[in-house]
Amino acid sequence: MPIHLIWGDDYEASNREIEEIIETVIDPSWKSFNYSQMDGNDPKQNLRALEEIQSAPLGSGGRIVLVRRSPFCNGCSIELANKLEQALKLIPDNTHLILNNSNKPDKRLKTTKLIQAIIQSNALSKEKSFILPL
Repeated sequence: MPIHLIWGDDYEASNREIEEIIETVIDPSWKSFNYSQMDGNDPKQNLRALEEIQSAPLGSGGRIVLVRRSPFCNGCSIELANKLEQALKLIPDNTHLILNNSNKPDKRLKTTKLIQAIIQSNALSKEKSFILPL
């Protein structure tokens, strides 16, 4: 259950990193089945993302669920935080969750601490920041 936390305001670099993960994890012939992109600004899509990360990939390769403008590390409702905590326990090993946001994660939040703990304990998980110079 690798989690990739990608944040920062350098959108080009962030997108290159995301594309590299997609190319590494997903078998191109199964991409339409094993790749989902959600908008974190839409509460319904956040819930759908939490449902989809619990699904194993179809065919060969892995599965990726990408949440752009992810609310999980920058303030989400208690209900959504609880659902995230439940869903993280059920992610298959070959399903990757990519959380992308332009803002730095708020380390005071319970969800951020939970995601950070998973990143530290899983060798395939990582956090990367891409910040434009001032």
